[in-house]
Amino acid sequence: MGERYSFNPSLHWNPEVEDYFTKAYGAQHFARISTSLARPSCYSCIRVNTLKSTTDNVIEKLLKILRERGQEGDTIHSSNTDSGNFPEAIVESKGSSKRTSLDTESISKCPFPGLDYVIFIKGSGPHAIEYEQEEGKPLKEVIVSRKCAEAVLRGAQVFVPGVLACSAHVEKGDVVSVSVAVEQPDSEGGWGIGMTRGTVLQGSQTDPLYCERSGLYIGQGTTMLSRAGVFRVPRGVAVHMHNRVYELSSFNDLLEGEIFLQNLPSIVAAHALDPQPGERILDMCAAPGGKTTAIAILMKDQGEIIAADRSHNKVLLLNLAGA
Repeated sequence: MGERYSFNPSLHWNPEVEDYFTKAYGAQHFARISTSLARPSCYSCIRVNTLKSTTDNVIEKLLKILRERGQEGDTIHSSNTDSGNFPEAIVESKGSSKRTSLDTESISKCPFPGLDYVIFIKGSGPHAIEYEQEEGKPLKEVIVSRKCAEAVLRGAQVFVPGVLACSAHVEKGDVVSVSVAVEQPDSEGGWGIGMTRGTVLQGSQTDPLYCERSGLYIGQGTTMLSRAGVFRVPRGVAVHMHNRVYELSSFNDLLEGEIFLQNLPSIVAAHALDPQPGERILDMCAAPGGKTTAIAILMKDQGEIIAADRSHNKVLLLNLAGA
């Protein structure tokens, strides 16, 4: 399949910004930073709601869930010690067959002082994918939005709202390759994807963003709906991903109320505030509610938090998060 059907994203900086950082960090160091910024983290970070559970109890429950899922035969380990040094995964990939061997823990408490209510779960990647194709026919393909792709790279499935385009004659149960439409500069000085949602892909160079999608294939999955169904219904899973460039567990709807999937910097921000019971806290960038609920837990649910955000849509999400 060559370089086209791979995942090899790159960052393109404003020339002045690139020159500044190159001088500040040195060319080699800045190149490594740019490469890392274009790829997802290989671990998931989970904050435990200590008002409802304990870190040890959550680890035990997560281990049970991951084992029940099977993890495609992988061995899952845990550590009750504060060990944050994840091992490198030894991965062999051929087609949809993967073998992952972790030398030590894949679930671990955060090693930083005072953050023992934070859990790290190790994933793996990048994996080389051998995209299945019928002889003499183009790949059946689905193009997703950048935001959808970012979620898929962190373990999510492809949901209906994230699908932008699809090959013709795709039926439920078909194997499809998933690529990403990244916004491009437009003629009016803005950014856009340059296609209408529902576009039919022919597998030819006349397809939208054909060249731009080269090196932006994030995996392969099975369609849960036909092409017509994907663009007819408002919600639901469109593609169940079974072969991913990055393998991370999905925690959607798991242990609801006991855990919150949140990036470590956001957790640290709430921790550094050191809110105390009885205080009044103003959170002016509150949606979708991660830091707000973290502050409430650190205050032991005793005090007042005024949560605001400038985005109306994000405030709606915040209301859902607090419901």
